[in-house]
Amino acid sequence: MIQNKSFFKKIFFVSLIILTSSNFSFSTYAKLKTNAESIRFLDNYCLEIINAIKDAYEIQKISIEKKDLEEFSKQGRWIVGLSNVYGNLCRE
Repeated sequence: MIQNKSFFKKIFFVSLIILTSSNFSFSTYAKLKTNAESIRFLDNYCLEIINAIKDAYEIQKISIEKKDLEEFSKQGRWIVGLSNVYGNLCRE
């Protein structure tokens, strides 16, 4: 299960890199045609971020029980990164 989360993290970061490296000039490649579609996409994206934060928190709880401070810290950094993305994209 943890390997699955690691894969999700890698895909998530690659997606962020692709989006930011193009300086958000992907309008010519955008498949979203309406404002409603973009809002729906962003809502789903933000929900995925929240789910990833929750999963990392659950891993932290297990890590602290096992006294695995390295994994606890790793998940904490992941939560901070996700929180920053959430704060930049998802807050109204």
